[in-house]
Amino acid sequence: MTASTSHRETTTADGRLSRYPVFLRVWASQSAGAVADQLLPVAFALYAVQRGAGAGTIAVILAGRAIALVVCLLAGGILADRVSRPRILFTADVLRAATVLGALLTLNRLPLAALGIVTALSGAAEAMSRPAMRSLIPALLPTGLLERGNALVAAVQRSATLIGALVGAAIVAAIGIRAAMGLASLLFATGAVAVLGVRDSVAGARTRTGVLADAAAGVKAIRRRPWVVAVMTAVAIQLFAGTAPTMTLLPLVATEQLGGELGYGLVLAALATGALPAIALASRWRPRRPGVVGMLALSSYAALPASLALALPLPVTAICFVIGGFAVELYFVYWLSALQRQIPAEVLGKTLALDQLSAFALLPLGYALAGPAIAAFGVQPTLLAAAGLTAAASVAALLVPGVATFSDPVGTKSDPAGG
Repeated sequence: MTASTSHRETTTADGRLSRYPVFLRVWASQSAGAVADQLLPVAFALYAVQRGAGAGTIAVILAGRAIALVVCLLAGGILADRVSRPRILFTADVLRAATVLGALLTLNRLPLAALGIVTALSGAAEAMSRPAMRSLIPALLPTGLLERGNALVAAVQRSATLIGALVGAAIVAAIGIRAAMGLASLLFATGAVAVLGVRDSVAGARTRTGVLADAAAGVKAIRRRPWVVAVMTAVAIQLFAGTAPTMTLLPLVATEQLGGELGYGLVLAALATGALPAIALASRWRPRRPGVVGMLALSSYAALPASLALALPLPVTAICFVIGGFAVELYFVYWLSALQRQIPAEVLGKTLALDQLSAFALLPLGYALAGPAIAAFGVQPTLLAAAGLTAAASVAALLVPGVATFSDPVGTKSDPAGG
C-alpha cells in the first residue's frame, strides 16, 4: 500500500463537509455546467423531433457525446494524474461554452445531423473533466467523508438532470432551441469562472512517466481486480442494451403517447427525482455488502425499457423511471467510493477514466444498432430484450468474488501501484 493510500485510509473526519471549503468550491463550480450538460441533449432531441427527424437522426445526435467519451476518456484520466485537475475543469468548461456558442451562431446553416458534432465536441470536453473531478475528491476529503462527498456531487448532478430536463423541454417548447443553447453556453462559462483560484495540492508531487506507461498502469490496476472487471462489464452491457434503445425511443414514444415535449421532460425529470432519495440513503448507510445492494438495485433499471415496451400511461412510466434513477444512483455512490478507497491515488484518475470508458465503449454501437433492431424486430420486442439483458447482466456480476463487497476478496494480494 502506498503512502498516499495509507493517508487516505487513516484520515478521520468530523462528518461536516462545511469544514472543507476547497471541496465545496469545486463542487459549486461543477453545478452550473452539470445543468447545461443535461439541458443540451433534451433540447437537441426535441428540436430534431420538431424538424421531423426519426429515430436514426436522434440516435446520431445522441451518439456524438458517447463516441467522444469513448475516444477521450482515457486521455482525460492520464491528464488528471499528470497536471492540475482544477485547470482541467476550467479548460473543459471554457471549451464547452465556446462550442455551444459557435453552434448557436451558425444554427441556420447546420444540418440536423451536424448537431451530433456539437454533442461530440461537448462530450470530449466532458471526458476531460470527469476523471479530474472524481479523482480530485479524495484529495480534498478524508476517507470517512467520501460517501457523503460523492453523494453531494451526485445530488447536484441528478438535480441538474431534473432541472435541465424540465428547463430544456420548456424552453424549446415555449421559446425555441436558440434560447436553450444560449443558456447552456452561459452556464458553462459560469462553471469555468467559479473554479478559478482552486489549487490541486498533489499536482506537483505526481510521478512523470510516459503516456503509454501511464495508460498501462491504469489497465493493470483494473486487471488485477477481477471484481472491478465484472462490474465494468455489467454496466457496459446495461448501457449498450438498455440505455441506447430506451433513450433513442423515448422522445418518439413521448411525442406519440406521453403528451409531447413536456411529457418527455417529465419522464427524464422522474429519472432524476428517483436518484435524490438514493443519494441521501447512500450518504448515510454503509452496508456490509455494498456490492450486493448496488448490483441488485441496478438490475431494476430494466423497468425503464419495460415501461416503454408496455406502452404504460405517463404516471406509471414516470414511476418506472423513478425506480431506475434510484437504482443507478445507489449503485454509483457505493461504486465510486469503493474505487476511491481501493485504487492508489497515483493511478486513480486513469482507473476512473477506464471505468467510464468501459461503460461507454459499447454505447455508440448500441445507438448505431437501435434503429436497425427496431426496424427488424419492432419497438416492443427490442425494448423487452433490452429489459432482460439489463437485469441479467447486473445479477450475473455477483457471481464474481469481490463484487459483493466492492473490494478485494480476503487473502487476495494486489499490487498497490497497479503495476
